[in-house]
Amino acid sequence: MAQENIDKLTQEFTLPKHIHKLKLVERPPNENSPSNNCFLSCKETNFYASEMCRFQVHVSCARRGKEDWKLKQHDHFLILQRTPTTFHCNACGKEDNREASYLCTECSFWIHHSCANLNPELNHGDHDHLLPLEFSLPQEFENFNLTCDVCSESSFLIIGFISVGFADSLYTSSVTGKGEQVADDNIEAFPKLNLALLPEANETVQLVERFLKQNGILENLKPSQIDNFQHKAHPLVLSNNTNKDKLVCNGCIRPIVDPCYYSCQQCSYFLHVTCSQLPGDLELYHPEHPLYIRHSEYCCFFRQCSHCKLDTNGWWFECKQRKCDFRLDMKCALLPKAIAHKSQRHPLSRISVSDENCSACAKTLSGSSYGCEACRFYLGNDCALSPLTITVQWDEHPLTLIFPAFTDHPDEFLCKICETYAHPKYWLYHCRDCHQSFHPHCIPQHGLSRNIKFGSTIQIAEHSLELVEKGEYMSRCGVCQDHLDKKNALLCTACNLHICCKCACNILENKAKKNTSYIALQQSKFTSLALVFFFLP
Repeated sequence: MAQENIDKLTQEFTLPKHIHKLKLVERPPNENSPSNNCFLSCKETNFYASEMCRFQVHVSCARRGKEDWKLKQHDHFLILQRTPTTFHCNACGKEDNREASYLCTECSFWIHHSCANLNPELNHGDHDHLLPLEFSLPQEFENFNLTCDVCSESSFLIIGFISVGFADSLYTSSVTGKGEQVADDNIEAFPKLNLALLPEANETVQLVERFLKQNGILENLKPSQIDNFQHKAHPLVLSNNTNKDKLVCNGCIRPIVDPCYYSCQQCSYFLHVTCSQLPGDLELYHPEHPLYIRHSEYCCFFRQCSHCKLDTNGWWFECKQRKCDFRLDMKCALLPKAIAHKSQRHPLSRISVSDENCSACAKTLSGSSYGCEACRFYLGNDCALSPLTITVQWDEHPLTLIFPAFTDHPDEFLCKICETYAHPKYWLYHCRDCHQSFHPHCIPQHGLSRNIKFGSTIQIAEHSLELVEKGEYMSRCGVCQDHLDKKNALLCTACNLHICCKCACNILENKAKKNTSYIALQQSKFTSLALVFFFLP
């Protein structure tokens, strides 16, 4: 104990129900006798002892060693039980008879003397705010399985309900205190490490821009008109974004929120300025697969990403080797090796994990993910790249990603889509104006079709067919009669004709083959005719 703190201690002390005065003395070297109050070995430099008898107590016991004691975290007075006895501690959850205890005779609340004497507040290197000591969870969170943010184990003693404005944080730490403090890194310094800073409003656009910068092909000039390798029918014109129409980029399949973009109004084809700068002969390095950029000829032509297992009708990277089905969509192909995320103060590296839980949604992770091994903090790729803000049809305002989701008003965190309460430690999208909350996985933009652009049209015979997320109720494909009310489909709004994407692709490919055969036949006839004329006398 520091000398200035020793000087502040009372030199003499009277303990209730002990007849002698106790004086502050210095513990002799190598002496480790137990305190007569808590029966634990005295490890403090100074303690209180009686000159008339061999009674002695810790300084902390003398401060809190009353027969009846009031804990800030408990409503009733606690009675000191000097004789050690076996019981179940309501703080640490252990059963033993190693020390004195405090008992509440009104509600049977019983805790160890050492648990009652824990510091009421704690500073931890993994969190910015002071952590106050709590002995129980609020009633509204008793149904949730909460674990320690340091060791990931269930804990009985809760350290930390921290009010930090709108988005409060819930932290737990086991009473054993096994967690090591880590360095206090500053997220503002991460750009110097060339890390991708997340979350962003349009995360894939940021990844494309970062890729272009790293490879020295980012152009600051924005020509008024360009030719694009994917859309050869018409030139693309630089357009101003009024944000009235919710446009989606045909390359990365992400919303266009930038001030300007490239468009072909005739074909309803749109590109981010950054996506338009990706060259048509672009190849990506992969240790096992030489990848080159590809695009879909039809809006109903999907390709599945080998990494995230999601279909896309945007651009993707495909292995050049024959009979190899390895391909990556735009987002997965450009994933950085390390990121800095606002939910975690340390950089997160791409690592291979097995049976770890995502810290954002609790989903079991396997394979490539982002994580900090020191903190046991892991994020799946989808959660790591979740946009900072999104718009949904159920709210007129943009929704903001918050992590963790707990606030002083738990009733606000009832998901408006699935109508279940959100876990206090997992992420949510929230509207501060309307007090509405949404699970990320409940929002369609985060569903299985999030890499597909809907609304594009194709022409088959006299039908103008629009790609929709799912067909109308009880609808069937007009070709194969498959049910389409829960599948992606093509819909003719004029006559309500539905065609499944597979049948539509077959029709378009057969039509293309016939056109190719017809052209080849005409070329063959012309060549034969020319040869006849050439050999005529």
